[in-house]
Amino acid sequence: MQSAQYPEAYRDEAAVHDYHGCNICDPYCWLEDPDSEQTKAFVEAQNKLTVPFLEQCPVRGLFKERMTELYDYPKYSCHFKKGKRFFHFYNTGLQNQRVLYVQESLDADAKIFLDPNKLSDDGTVALRGYAFSEDGEYFAYGLSSSGSDWVTIKFMKVDGPEELPDMLERVKFSCMAWTHDGKGMFYNCYPKQDGKSDGTETSTNVHQKLFYHILGTDQSKDVLCAEFPDEPKWMGGAEVSDDGRYIVLSIREGCDPVNRLWYCDLQKESNGITGILQWVKLIDNFDGEYDYVTNEGTVFTFKTNLHAPNYRLINIDFSDSDESKWKVLVPEHERDVLEWVACVRSNFLVLCYLHDVKNVLQLHDLATGTHLKTFPLEVGSIVGYSGRKKDTQIFYQFMSFLSPGIIYHCDLTKEELEPRVFREVTVKGFDPSVYQTVQVFYPSKDGTKIPMFIVHKKGIKLDGSHPAFLYGYGGFNISITPSYR
Repeated sequence: MQSAQYPEAYRDEAAVHDYHGCNICDPYCWLEDPDSEQTKAFVEAQNKLTVPFLEQCPVRGLFKERMTELYDYPKYSCHFKKGKRFFHFYNTGLQNQRVLYVQESLDADAKIFLDPNKLSDDGTVALRGYAFSEDGEYFAYGLSSSGSDWVTIKFMKVDGPEELPDMLERVKFSCMAWTHDGKGMFYNCYPKQDGKSDGTETSTNVHQKLFYHILGTDQSKDVLCAEFPDEPKWMGGAEVSDDGRYIVLSIREGCDPVNRLWYCDLQKESNGITGILQWVKLIDNFDGEYDYVTNEGTVFTFKTNLHAPNYRLINIDFSDSDESKWKVLVPEHERDVLEWVACVRSNFLVLCYLHDVKNVLQLHDLATGTHLKTFPLEVGSIVGYSGRKKDTQIFYQFMSFLSPGIIYHCDLTKEELEPRVFREVTVKGFDPSVYQTVQVFYPSKDGTKIPMFIVHKKGIKLDGSHPAFLYGYGGFNISITPSYR
């Protein structure tokens, strides 16, 4: 084998940065500019070394062929109801982008509603966020190109469907929240900046703003509803309450699980949405995280980690929001983490917990928080869910080491709340009934027990004489082991 001559990297010894009074040498900081001639030359030299090696690799084609074969299976999302119609996403197997389908009922034929694969020759234009109006008659959707975080929002009339001329630019890390009258939508965008804005720029985006777009008008006419001129890194995502009366603004500064929480009673905007909203700063610090679940009048339910690292549900009455008056609806579990919550059929809460690195799905009463039912699940994860407060049914998607996807449907109007298999994905040449998954707990040095899973053929005794797959922490660390302790 010939020795590789790696391209020499230039060291800028004069590049020194002062971090909190400490000088740090950074000789390769010139590489942070991807558009400089120096960086381009270095990348080109690297490619001249790497590409010939990869092209001569004898197993490269075999890997690609086998991985393509394994990934070629149908992929579905849960059905979800918007207005009088049902929608779902479907990928036949190897499509670049999944396709959105529409049905007039669950028994009707599915028709293509939006196919992002047709929006570019190379399939790199992707759907990045979408929102239906409350009545399901209008559809807003974001498109991004080549993996960029920048999004262009477009609009459609669902009946037809019919493309609308509205278009929103400069959108990034944005909410998409319709007012219930269907007249417009809240969204976030950034001011114009010098230089590139196509996803390849290395500059920081600051001063995100919340706007309200009225359907049928130009973006230049959009109403500025919230901005933070003294806090350029703040980002504020809006959500309209289930009853349509309130807008809840969640303000974040980084990736930590904390946020501020402001709200506005839209009924008090007597002249409509015409400018900065009359925000009430319910939570004006970054001491905890608050996720809106639902509300009954002025009583709002939030999922929070304040004084509860595993999360719990609390009720806050906006008419008397002093923290001493907050009430715990579902207390924090001592071990299990509450991952997400949804309200459905007006009076039910669906809670998804992480228990020993596998999911548990429960049904609770909204008024009292009482646990009503635990849905039957094998060892695995909930990877999809649909069901809103106005809906009377839910869909949830289960995935495990032995199943690429089972979608369950549960009619919550029936006396017996028993889910049924709505759709099950199968993979060619694989029979999951031959295998089984067993959970084990491996003792660590500090005395705690680490949950792991063993996947093996049925009828085999785990005595070290047969191979099996050992999954640590739900599948993050995968190895093949011939022995067990």
